[in-house]
Amino acid sequence: MGIINIRKIALKAIAVMAVTAVVAGIAGSYIKPVDVVADTKYQTLYDVFRDRSPDPDSFMTQEEFRSKILANCKLLNKVAYTSGSQIHELACDGFVSMVLRITFGTVHKVKVCYDYKEKKTLMSYEFNRNEEHIVANSYVDRYEVYGPGGTSVTWLYNNYVGKLVNARGSNRKKVEGFTNKNWVGYMESIGAQPGDIIMWDNDYNKTYWTHIGIYAGIENGKAMMWHASAVKGKVCKQALSEITEEVKYLKLACVVPMTDAPAKVGLCADNVSNIKDFSYSVYKDEECSEFIGRIASNCTLKDQASLEDIAIYFNSDKTAYEKTIYVRRDMSPFKFSNAELAGADQTVYKLKIKITPGEENKGTLTYSIYGSKDIRYYDSRTVDDYDYRSGGQVILISDYR
Repeated sequence: MGIINIRKIALKAIAVMAVTAVVAGIAGSYIKPVDVVADTKYQTLYDVFRDRSPDPDSFMTQEEFRSKILANCKLLNKVAYTSGSQIHELACDGFVSMVLRITFGTVHKVKVCYDYKEKKTLMSYEFNRNEEHIVANSYVDRYEVYGPGGTSVTWLYNNYVGKLVNARGSNRKKVEGFTNKNWVGYMESIGAQPGDIIMWDNDYNKTYWTHIGIYAGIENGKAMMWHASAVKGKVCKQALSEITEEVKYLKLACVVPMTDAPAKVGLCADNVSNIKDFSYSVYKDEECSEFIGRIASNCTLKDQASLEDIAIYFNSDKTAYEKTIYVRRDMSPFKFSNAELAGADQTVYKLKIKITPGEENKGTLTYSIYGSKDIRYYDSRTVDDYDYRSGGQVILISDYR
């Protein structure tokens, strides 16, 4: 994200978690959570976070936000579960709250370590309450991303679902007895995305939700969720079908979108237009420090699989999906799967991708290739009626020598 005070973002951001009684200046005092009134209906929780931030134009992108959410879930993996005070251990609501607090930067220091005496992984963190109160212009973070604990699952549902953000699919989906096949089918049918919030309930009285976690996506054919599990006794990533089987009282579920569903696009080698062998390494950034994969005239490369399903998110005004990636020419044609090719004279190209959405997930894909340093134009193409949700290997990478 841009140069910005991340703590201000966090404390101006919207609440996804309520907290227990917070000591705010006077020990033992309790400040009632602020009622959040929706001025408009948002499409995702990300939209709410961004809109409530002091500088929406500098707010992290959807891709960055989702990546940080999932990375911080992994950071807290194996932290011990507790149903009591969440100081070094976490309950389900505290886990989601802590993931968000780390993502937004309200936790100044987080340390996860294994306690050999207790034989469990514990978490410690530090934050400056006085400083955070000043930033929030209140004795308590009015948007509730403050600390672990409380009736946050119910608070989130009552204050956000259907008011600020619509659920994906049903507000109260009966999932009792769901197998993995049921879960995969349902999550795919509603367009659930990794990073989405999943809430669980045990009945239809709508007064209290019992569990919460963060959807991790489909892995090896299984629908997965990050959560602090009372059964496992720790934070873990677990199959939704296993959770349903283990905890019989989790009969209903509600999936709340954290980010938009991205468009998908794939790269492929343009062997028709080229005589010589060629090879390019593909990166997220112009400095070529974040490797994505490798594309070459030899299309049997395992690395190329990572280029078949690149996620592209909406721009800030949600008029089009846009993404820029970078391709760097390898020193010689890539013919060995694990070869490391380097050199000072490698040329870097900028690939700008834009998808204008249309009806029934069909849109117009336009992409252009420029020199990263000299902005020289090399190529551009347009693909009409492109199925941007299913994706496809439609961006042709040629030898630009």
